[in-house]
Amino acid sequence: MKKNLSKNSPEVKNNLNALVNKSYPVIPVTETLTNGFFSVDNKWTVKYWNKAAEIILGVAAKDIIGKNLWQKFAEVIPIELYAIDQRAFLKSTPVHFHEYWGEMGAWFDVITYHCDGILSVSFKSSNHPHVGHSVDPAQRLKVLTELYRFVTEITNDCLWEWDLLSKDIFWIDGGHKRVFGYQVENALIPQNFWESCIHPDDKERVLKGVQDSITKKSSPLWEVKYKFKAANGIYHYVHDRAHIVYDEDGKAIRMVGATADITENILLEKKLEQTRLNRQREITDAVLIAQEKERAAIGTALNEN
Repeated sequence: MKKNLSKNSPEVKNNLNALVNKSYPVIPVTETLTNGFFSVDNKWTVKYWNKAAEIILGVAAKDIIGKNLWQKFAEVIPIELYAIDQRAFLKSTPVHFHEYWGEMGAWFDVITYHCDGILSVSFKSSNHPHVGHSVDPAQRLKVLTELYRFVTEITNDCLWEWDLLSKDIFWIDGGHKRVFGYQVENALIPQNFWESCIHPDDKERVLKGVQDSITKKSSPLWEVKYKFKAANGIYHYVHDRAHIVYDEDGKAIRMVGATADITENILLEKKLEQTRLNRQREITDAVLIAQEKERAAIGTALNEN
């Protein structure tokens, strides 16, 4: 007998957790970054030190974690850098600064953020503009791919890539399936099908906007709001945003973007606007009634006189 399980049932949750734990490499995203990254507590004891930090600063994580940052670098870190990082502990918003580190012979681009007694530091060095990774490239790609997959599962944005030459649109990872009900996942969709889903009242404006953005080249970004027909025939309000990609000759060859369903927001705005209009109408009616009563009272007084 086939079980009918909801996605919130314990059995399904356990199966999903097992699948996630099996497929997702247990590697922090910070280990895939080209930025150096470390964190210290309010006594400057190093709590975390990523691979890029090892390469840029020449110190292995095992030799610095648990030790005082300034004692380790006492003779090489400029006093100006210490003063800046000390002030960072007094702020609860990110601090961004550039500083020349003489001993390293390089400019450092640094971002610090303090929260709950921990100072997080992300930095780049002019001597290491592109840091290599000790993490296997295939493993790093798997981390980023799985991270991307998890993000697409929880966002309402529908990702797509539009080949302007072949006039095909690639709907990525089932976003249009989840949001609009089209049984399509990782497949090419003809451009004219997408055009047929645009509401007739919006179609000319949307297509002209695309062409204008491509032709003018004033910005690589394009965005528009319009009504889009779902698989059940109901139109949703959507917000499309995309980046236009040009080849070496300056010809637009593709667009990469996302479609967000903003129906709920638009309907709420319309409801609020209708409420405001109704209230305004009530006020206007009340004023008119009061004026009529005033005229009637004046007329009665004149007749009596």
